[in-house]
Amino acid sequence: MCQTHICLMLAPLAFARATATGVRPMAWPCAAAAAVIVLAAAASAPLTHGLWLLLAAPLLEEIVFRGGLQEALLRRTDCALLANFVTAFTFAASHVAVRADALAALTLLPALAIGHFYQRQRRLAPCIATHALFNAVWLLST
Repeated sequence: MCQTHICLMLAPLAFARATATGVRPMAWPCAAAAAVIVLAAAASAPLTHGLWLLLAAPLLEEIVFRGGLQEALLRRTDCALLANFVTAFTFAASHVAVRADALAALTLLPALAIGHFYQRQRRLAPCIATHALFNAVWLLST
């Protein structure tokens, strides 16, 4: 694994640390961009594609999108539904940007469901597990 990929995969961890310490200036967009770049790079390697979709992608994307964006929106707005929709739309848009096909847009539906889980419990572990399950179903269907 090249140094660039390692740095990009560490971006969500740096974001989580910045959030925990109260430093939040534009951290989530940077972490989201890093997650998209890593997703694109990992998806191009056929040997690691399945492991990426089942382990790394759910972990990194849920840290960025739920623990980052959705949590920030939930803290700043009184409308949890809006926070979930904006996060799910951003998640789907990042997948469309990487894959550029109609199927990528369908990630909006599971993203809304996962966002609903996060909104109710404010815990990442169930979101990561659900995301991995959705990815497993997708892998088995292709």
